[in-house]
Amino acid sequence: MLFGQKRRQVLVALLLGTSAAGLWLAWPWIVPLVSPVPTSTAGSDLVVVLDGGPGRFAVADRIGNALPQPPGRLLIRCPRGTLPPQPIPELLQGFDTATQITALAHWLRHQPSPRSARVWIATDPDHTARSVVLARIAIGSQGIRVGPADWPTPSSGERRKLLRDALRLTLWRATGSTGAWLVPDALARKRAQCGV
Repeated sequence: MLFGQKRRQVLVALLLGTSAAGLWLAWPWIVPLVSPVPTSTAGSDLVVVLDGGPGRFAVADRIGNALPQPPGRLLIRCPRGTLPPQPIPELLQGFDTATQITALAHWLRHQPSPRSARVWIATDPDHTARSVVLARIAIGSQGIRVGPADWPTPSSGERRKLLRDALRLTLWRATGSTGAWLVPDALARKRAQCGV
């Protein structure tokens, strides 16, 4: 009888722990649905260009032209990245997609009200799915929606990077670190290429 009671307690604790972990993992996806940032203010959209490149600026222009009101714009790039064709606010942070998205999350968290209610990611077609998923993990818990909702199917190489970077952003949510230090050679190479 005592063994059966202990077993039930262990199962209940395991169920509660698993439920709590699942809720924590799903939280960035839930908050924009149940408690979104209000979208009634002008300029509630923000188009974020990841690391420049002429094609990425063209994507930003297409997104901006399709929105009912002109959006704010932000460029996140490496110091050695492509300069924008016209002046645009920029963050010279992040040496890869994961660190660029965490820089965006930090920047958004410190913006005064009214804040952007929806962030649109402008990048290359094959890079879009990964960037949007990472942005949803990083800023969804702030109640900010991330678009585009539809994206092209990523290549197999990009799907591997998506899984890797989703784990890195989950680690970042838990610890404040993307875990880039776990691969020091890749970290040093990317920092050198970026100029940070």
